[in-house]
Order: sequence, then C-alpha cells, then structure tokens
Amino acid sequence: MRKRIAWLLIPAVATALTGPVAAASPTYSEVSPKPYVRAAEAETPLAQGLTLTSFERLYPHGWAKGWLLTAQLSHPALSTDLITAPGVTEGEPLSAMAARAGAIAAVNGDFFDIGQTGIALGTSVKSGQFLQSAIPDWPLGAGVGRDRIGRLMSVVLEGSITLPSGTYPLGAVNLPTVPSGTIGLFTPLWTRDRSAATVGASEAVEVVVRQGKVVSVSPTVTDGPVPDDGFVLVGREAYAAPLAALQVGDLVTLEYHANPDVLWAVGGQRYLVAEGVVTPGLDDVTRRPRTALGFSADGSTLFLATVEGGSTASSGLTLREMAELMKGFGAASAMELDGGGSSAMVARLPGTEGLTLLNRPSDGQERRIPNGVGIFAQAGSGIPHYLSVQGERRVFPGLSRTLSVSALDEQYGPAQAAPPLWSLAGPGVLAPDGRYAAVQADGTPVAAGTEVVVAAESGGLTAATRLKVLGPLARIVPSVEGGLRLHPEEGTVFTVMGYDADGFAAPIDPADLTVSFDPALIRFEREGDSLRAIPLAEGTGLIVVSVQGHEAVIPFAAAYRTTVLDAFANPAAWQFERYPAEVMGGVAPVEQAGTDPTQGAGDAAAGPTGAAMVLSYIFGPASGNRAAYLQASEPLALPGQPVRVGMWVKGDGQGAWLRAVLQDASGARYTVNLAPAVDWTDWRYVEAEVPAGVQYPVSLHRVYPVETDGTRIYAGSLQFADLTVRDAVEMPAAPPPVAPPRDLILAPAAPAGEGSWSFAVLDAMPPVEPALVFRMALAANPVFFLVDTGLREPVQQALAEAGAADVPVYEMAPPERFFDVGNVRFILLGTGQGGLRATDFNQLEGLRTLLYLAGNSETVQQVIVVGGETPLDFADRREGELIQRWLTEFEDASGKAAAYLASGGFFPKVTRVEGIPYIEAGSPMVPRVFTVDPTPGSVWIRMEQ
Repeated sequence: MRKRIAWLLIPAVATALTGPVAAASPTYSEVSPKPYVRAAEAETPLAQGLTLTSFERLYPHGWAKGWLLTAQLSHPALSTDLITAPGVTEGEPLSAMAARAGAIAAVNGDFFDIGQTGIALGTSVKSGQFLQSAIPDWPLGAGVGRDRIGRLMSVVLEGSITLPSGTYPLGAVNLPTVPSGTIGLFTPLWTRDRSAATVGASEAVEVVVRQGKVVSVSPTVTDGPVPDDGFVLVGREAYAAPLAALQVGDLVTLEYHANPDVLWAVGGQRYLVAEGVVTPGLDDVTRRPRTALGFSADGSTLFLATVEGGSTASSGLTLREMAELMKGFGAASAMELDGGGSSAMVARLPGTEGLTLLNRPSDGQERRIPNGVGIFAQAGSGIPHYLSVQGERRVFPGLSRTLSVSALDEQYGPAQAAPPLWSLAGPGVLAPDGRYAAVQADGTPVAAGTEVVVAAESGGLTAATRLKVLGPLARIVPSVEGGLRLHPEEGTVFTVMGYDADGFAAPIDPADLTVSFDPALIRFEREGDSLRAIPLAEGTGLIVVSVQGHEAVIPFAAAYRTTVLDAFANPAAWQFERYPAEVMGGVAPVEQAGTDPTQGAGDAAAGPTGAAMVLSYIFGPASGNRAAYLQASEPLALPGQPVRVGMWVKGDGQGAWLRAVLQDASGARYTVNLAPAVDWTDWRYVEAEVPAGVQYPVSLHRVYPVETDGTRIYAGSLQFADLTVRDAVEMPAAPPPVAPPRDLILAPAAPAGEGSWSFAVLDAMPPVEPALVFRMALAANPVFFLVDTGLREPVQQALAEAGAADVPVYEMAPPERFFDVGNVRFILLGTGQGGLRATDFNQLEGLRTLLYLAGNSETVQQVIVVGGETPLDFADRREGELIQRWLTEFEDASGKAAAYLASGGFFPKVTRVEGIPYIEAGSPMVPRVFTVDPTPGSVWIRMEQ
C-alpha cells in the first residue's frame, strides 16, 4: 500500500481507496501479500453447488495461469471423495481415474513414491474405507468428515487382529516396509511384490489369509499375490511369534478404521494456511506447477486449485504465492498436494459429457498418479433449465451475425431444446434461423454504435444477447500469417477478421464472404464463425475472400516435401548428457548402410541410408525419472517451417519413453513424444508433430529415452539416423496488401480549432546544434516537453539556450507519474526494459488506479498515456494486451477519450486497436509537436508535421 501511495504521489486519495496504513511492527499475519495484477478471472457453474474459476495473474516474475474448483460440501446434489487408481501401488492418469469413478471434476492428490512402489505417501481413506497408512514421516493430511465438514487433520490407523491366541494391534496397512515391532496388513489393492516388507527385521513371519482362514504361514515374505478374497499379514519382532503360532485353517478376524472417522482423507506435504494465516517460512524462490486443497473457516466449502507452470504462458508459483492465492480465494486452511508434472485438473464443462483436462501438464502429458480428490454430482434430468444464446456479439453495418441456442439441464449438462423462436428489439432484420442482419427494412445499413437485443424462447425458457453495430468495415485480415498450410486429413481452420476505422474487430460471418478458389484442390466447410479449408488434391494456390469491396488473398499449400538430413554423421555435433547424475552412458558414431538408398526416409520397407549415432546408457536404481540425452552441442537448425520431425531409431526393446526437445527462434523449448515405449529391436521410423505456435526457424535440441519406473534397472543402446523434416512446399506469393489511408492524427482534414494547445515529445538529444532544433519546435509554442529518461537536464539546458527556460520538462520515469493540463491527464510510464513489469512492476497497479481516478474526475475529459514504446511492441505480448484492454475498458466505462503516445519509433505511426490510437512519435533526435484540440470531433489529438 505504501508503495502504491509513493508511486501515485496522491496519498490522501490512495488511502481512501485502499484503507488506512498499517502501523508499527506487523505480525506475520499482517505482512502484505506479494504484489500481483489480476489480469483475468471468469467463473463458470459446473453443477449445483460447484463452480470453476479460471484466472490469470501477472506477478513481477511473470504470468501465472490457474483454475479453482469451489464446492459447497453440504449441498444435497454434490459429494466429494478420494479417487484412486485400481491399486495403491498402481498409477493412472487423473482424467482416466476421474472418468472411471464418475467424477465431474477432480485434481491430483498426494505426493507418491514415484519410480518405486508408486504408493501415496500419506493416509488414504476412500468412501469411509481405510486404504493405506501414511509412511512414518508423512503425518499431515486433510479430509471431509461424516458431518460433511472439511478440515486439515492427521488421520491415523486404528485396528486390531483377532487370532486364536488373542487380539493384537494392527500397525500399518499397505506400506512397502512394515514398521518395526508391528503387524502390517496387505490387501488386494497391493499389486507389487512385498520384498521390502521386512527390511531390517530381526524376526518376521508372513501369513496368507483367505475367506477368514489361514492358508499359509512362512518365516519369509513370499512372492505370491495378495488373494482377492483375503489378505496378507506380516509380523515383525515381538509380533512375529503370534503369527508363527498360527496353523492352516485357523480363523483370523480383522477390524480397522480411520481415526478420526472420515468420509475421505488424503495426505499432503505441508500446510499452506492454518486458521486464516499463511504458514511462516514457506519457500518463496522455486516456482513450479502447484496443486492445493483448502477449506473455508467453517469447513463447509472445499477449494481445489491448480496452477500451471514450466512455460512462458505460466511460470508457476512459489509455495508462499500459492498459499496467498488460496487465502485470497477464501481458504482459511489449505494444504499442498503434489505438484510439478503431477499437477492436473479435469472438469466436465457446461453442455459437455466428458471430462476436459484444463491445465497443460509440465511433462507434456498426464502423469500416472495413485490418487486424487474427486467431486461428484447427481445426474441431471436432461430437461432444459437454462438457455444460452451463442455467437459473436459484434457486427458491421450491412453485414450479418449467425446466432444459435444451447440448452443445459439443472446440473449444467447438455439438454435438448425445441427449435427456438427468435425476436429482435432494435433495427435490423432477424431471420427465423437466428441470423441477424444489420440492415434496415429499406436496405440501408444500421447506424454505427447501435445496440440491439436478440432473444430466443424455447419450452418456456428465454435467453437474450446484446449485439453492437461497429463502425463501417474498413479492412479485412485473415487469421493466418503467411498463408494456409493445409493438414492432409483435417484441413486447416481460419477466420476472416474485420476492422472498423477505430480498430474495433469482429469475425466476418462466413455467409457474408465471397470466396474464390480452385475447386479441384480445395473445399470449405463452415465451422462457427470460421472456415475449414480441406485439401482435395496436392497442390498450391490462392484463396481470395471479399466482402463489401474489401479483399484479402490467402496463399495455400496442400503438398509437403520431405528433407532427410545426414545430421548424425558428425560426432562433434553430439554429446552425452544425463539426469540424474547417477545415469551412466555415452554417444559414439556408427556406420549404417541402408538396405535400399533409392527409397525415401520414412518408408518402413527401406530403413535408414545415412550415418548413425549410438546412445548407450545404464539406468541404475533411482527415486524418480531417469533420462539419457543425445544432446546437440549447438541446437541443430531444421530447414524451412517443418510441421513434423522424425528419425530412424534402432531400438533395444527396453521400453523407455522416447522424446525430443525442439527449440524455436524465441528460445522457447518444446518437448515432443516420438514413441511411448521403445519396444522394438530393429530399425523403426518415428516422428512427432511440431507444436502449434512455434516461432520459426526451429532447431533440434536433444533426443532421449526416459524411464519413469524407478524399480527397473537395465542397460540399453539406441541408434539414431536420418533426421527427417516434413515441410509444406513453398506457397505462391500473394499480391501486396493495399496500404491503408494515412490516419487522421497524422493527416487531419481540418486545422485545429480555437482553444487548442501543443506539447513536444523527444526521446534522444540532437547530435549537433540542439538550440537551433529546439527553436524550431518552440515555434509551435508548446506548453511543456515530454522527454525520455535521463534527458531532463540536457533538454532544460537546450531550452534555456533557446530562450525558453520557463517551459516545463517532464521525464517518462519516476518521480513524476501524472499531471493535468486543461482537461487532459497525462500518465507517464517507464518502459525502458521492454514493458511496465520489467521496468517497474508497481506501474501496473498505478496505471489502473490512475485510469479509475481519471474516469471519475469531473475535470478530466481525455487521458494520454505516455511511454517509451507502445504496448503493441512490449517484450511480453500478453502484458501489452492487458494494457490495451484496460484502455479500452476505460473508454467504455467513462465515456472519455484515451490515447497512448510512445516517444520512440523510427517514423510517425498510428495503429488503432479497439478504439484506442497507439501513436509512435518517431522522434529520434527531433522534437515532435502534438496539438490537443478541445473542439468536439474525432481528431482531438494530432501531430504537427
């Protein structure tokens, strides 16, 4: 709070907005949470008593993207439970686990013994049944009691075994090693061997029981599986003797349960929040994917959160940040669940029947895990309870928008509704099928700025949406850059976006488009507001789309070329890397003669033709994943813009997961899967798709086998040859687009009106005769100068030499942050590090607060935000889009005009996006003069040439 006040230099107003300043030395609970900006947040109902909140936050370190499930535990139509893999020693992807259990939403659960036994580390209780004890140093847990109240709790085992000789306490259930001096139980859920059960025991006995009767007694642990109709007991030390005294046929009675008695319980590593206070000392350095569970203060609400990590889209959170996030959403208590590659959340989205994986796992695919927390809902009736009008809510004058209706039942599942009756409030034409045309009855377009309401009625239910008519269509732009590279089977989807003169955008309804193409090569299918282009034959060509006299040309290619690289012929280009350090191995060249050099790579009958590299490795015992890398000494550039990358691999049959890492032009790395298991010993061609969204050119960084099962110990050897890329053939050139007319800010049609005034902008000092340059700028009588960081003193000196020492000079950096001239507020931002976040994170919240204050000011009528570069050019594209959205929202909410002025740029330029002009002064070493014109009209700010 104090930082915000200092930044704004308006302590009285800021205090009124944020509350009084904390006094004296704060306790830990009073320490301010870490700063962040809430970039997006949307709430979606999934069932009665259950909502899904998706959110994006911008922290000083970068972005965090996540999802929150909020469940009302007392709701009669909702229930929760632990979900599990078929056995405690087995793993299963969360999506499969949740689907098999019938959950409508779920997150991953406890940490587990990855690579070894696979068991969860904490206590597992499901549907009131005790499944597994916690390992000795994993006491923490959480769960829901039979009173349907959630709590953080340590759940322990209470149980007894009754033998002919008496009753004895049960010490553990389904633990790999039975604790010393106890009796351990193995149920049919234990599907691995029990060789570690008596490690370190001075005396031990195993007893196998079926249908309540002893069938075998052994002084050692046997290899036999736990019988489906029984269990296995292992007694150690003092409790070995009572088991050793048993005879085949003796009766054994078993009773055990959880204490406290709960509906379900799951273990976790640490408590993040307790009694409304963030746990002191949580790690605040390591960011990774996170999953957490929490409860409201009264225990009636369950919170399940997952935050994505390991990518530029979301870097994850530290434990402290995760704790603050849970507390901020209302959790008075919270516990850390497994994170990293285990973090996952699935949910049945409204109107769908299956589960959707919401996050992108950092492993590239779902990890096999032992348990999760599931949420269950009563089945819906399938009878419509809610209607929703679907479709784009903007339309251009004279064009149309096709709307549709979807129906949901009381549990937000899909429902069948009768064909709707449509109605329209406002000008335009509405067809019986829900297509609205922004055309008057006399054929003239509906006026820009008009808003109409389209409603639908079906089965007594109604729904409506509001459509806004934008300005006249000024240009169209296909959603694909560089043309369409058509997928051979599915084709490729694209949208034609329209823009009005103020940069407001909306997709053009396919029904309004005229499309010209070669029907022998391609066909089209409508897909919502988009078109899917499907190739009919190999070839290239041009697609011409046009509407209202505007035209765009889209090159396409429906043919692919294959390039084989002899990349494995140079030993110096490759080296051996490993994870962890205990993995042994190396790389070496081998000569590989193909069976038929005339055959192309990828032909299964041919085999490789070029030289090969062999990767040898030894995977010893480990507690986690092990990998051996055939690592490129320098990332190996791949030609063209490949859509698939492959190679020939001579397998070793060991079953390791085969993967590769690609690196794009931005330095981002993408892991792709070549084969789920190397289960072959001959040569085989494998390949993977290049992920969408990469920035070309793309390079190969590494190829590697990875073993996820820590119990498997083996040596292997893989050979790699004929690195192959598949790329679309070169597309025909499209004619250059028609240059848009010069923006009115740079070329106003009329002179400025009475009462106008000017200011000057400069981002670098003139190299020679600055006084002369400044005298030319002073001819426009500027009220002040805006200059880049560090230029205040030299500009003041130059102005003094030019006889204008009294002209104020403002730097776009601290300490000034805003000032008013007339009815215009200038907000000054530092962007020297490529954006606001990297330059000074506090600017983000300061900008949003200043926009709020300007919107509510009685004197401020226009806002000019000033920075070194525009948000369109920020290093972090999403940060730039966030600033753009704030400025558009400011105009919509306040009705006041806004503009963004960048001091830099190589030449004057104006780009309008969603109603906001983004102006580049183009002022290297030459002051640019701008005029503010209070006369009503669209050109309230202009550049003087």
